[in-house]
Amino acid sequence: MSTATERTAEQLSPVIPATMQAVVCYGPEDYRLETVDVPTPGPDEILTKVELCGICMGDIKTYRGAPSFWGDAEQPRYVKPPMIPGHEFVCRVVALGPGAEKRGVQIGDRVISEQIVPCWGCRFCNHGQYWMCQKHDLYGFQNNVQGAMAQYMIFTKEGIVHKVPDSIAPDEAILIEPLACSLHAAERANVDSMTSWWLPGQARWALGSSVLCGCAIRKSSSCST
Repeated sequence: MSTATERTAEQLSPVIPATMQAVVCYGPEDYRLETVDVPTPGPDEILTKVELCGICMGDIKTYRGAPSFWGDAEQPRYVKPPMIPGHEFVCRVVALGPGAEKRGVQIGDRVISEQIVPCWGCRFCNHGQYWMCQKHDLYGFQNNVQGAMAQYMIFTKEGIVHKVPDSIAPDEAILIEPLACSLHAAERANVDSMTSWWLPGQARWALGSSVLCGCAIRKSSSCST
């Protein structure tokens, strides 16, 4: 009987088709299920097969045409259609581009990538604060970093990749990205025993896990809702 940590022959020697099914966003409420080419990994890039992709509030706002994504008279458009959405995902490595083995993964590995794709050249990236990158892309919001609402996706050479144990279920693994964001926020907020949390309205969806993280970090925290 195979265990959760054993790799199947299909995972170690995957057969990659020429085309795949993908959700493609062309504009607000204009999302189409299409047959598109499976991308080919370039130098230092990783081709992955998507196991599962979550739906974030940002995905919903993009679908509904929120100005923070599509722009208006006061702010420029952030998204770059046509694009494949999806930035909360877990995947399996199926092919490595030239030089990608130096990124510490191999075919068959289960992986995620941080949603932000830094430029690695701005002042923030040069100081180790890549999450503040001035020129960053986000998987699923620009057509140069396609997301995971597809059967396959590319982890770009600039992306930050993490391995995921086979023992973690897919529906749990896709929560790693939002949970990491929440934990980062809780840590930056310097949660301590005097901290109280107030979560108005829709902030609960994003910060609910922050409260849990904060309470886990400082068990004596007062978490108010």
